[in-house]
Amino acid sequence: MKKLACQYALLRFRPFVETGEFANVGIALMAPDARFFGFRVLKRYGRITQFFHQLDRQVYLDGRQLFKEEMERFAQELRRLALDGRKAQPDLALARNLFAELVRPREAMLQFAEQRVVLADDPKAKLLQLFDHYVERNFVTKEYQERLLENNVRKLLFRAQVGAKYQREKIGTDDFSVNFPFVNLVEGRPERVIKPLYLAQSDTTKILTHGGQWVDKIRRLRKRNALPPNVLFPVTEPVANTRPHHAFQEIRFDLLAANVQVVPADDEAQIIRFATENEYRQ
Repeated sequence: MKKLACQYALLRFRPFVETGEFANVGIALMAPDARFFGFRVLKRYGRITQFFHQLDRQVYLDGRQLFKEEMERFAQELRRLALDGRKAQPDLALARNLFAELVRPREAMLQFAEQRVVLADDPKAKLLQLFDHYVERNFVTKEYQERLLENNVRKLLFRAQVGAKYQREKIGTDDFSVNFPFVNLVEGRPERVIKPLYLAQSDTTKILTHGGQWVDKIRRLRKRNALPPNVLFPVTEPVANTRPHHAFQEIRFDLLAANVQVVPADDEAQIIRFATENEYRQ
């Protein structure tokens, strides 16, 4: 069977321009040779409001409804102008141009990512497969889990009335630098650093690889005297007495050896104590 070229773009939900954080919530796909266009958008809003904790759920629900209406209008126009089944041949060039206009970058909460191409035997099945991979599983990745951890820490910091003092900053030298989500600057120099870390994977290799990357970053920054003494990693860990937990313990030991404080991600008291220590001294 001849494979069909499918153009697709992921739909991103980015409610807060300042942070740049986004979640994949949908997808649009077109296979003009098969006269096919389809889209899917995430229905369950609970994971969205958990991720963007300051967000009113109605913002996402309203945006989703407007997106669906826009996609339905586009589908009708695409079929009428370029993919009409009553025509002997679809207008491939026009279809591609219309799709490119649909997914072009826009400054909006719901916006498409860059356009991509994939070959498929069945465009509809490919749409569902891509949606499952990029949207449904988007919420179980370590990146997503760490964003949840960051949101929890952010709420803690604001509850402790020091949230405004901790900002996302790049720390390092001209030849090596690392982005951290929470940095307390004093006179332009980092005084305290907090980096939530998700290490609760079931795969030991993933734990050692992800955790090892951060151990390496810390060591390189320490070597360059670019980090302050006060660095805290709130971490999630696997179930005790398992192979993944042994891998976690290896990373924890390496972080401690690099002069990093490691605490459970759910130990709110220790996180607040670390973040507010300078406040108590004043």
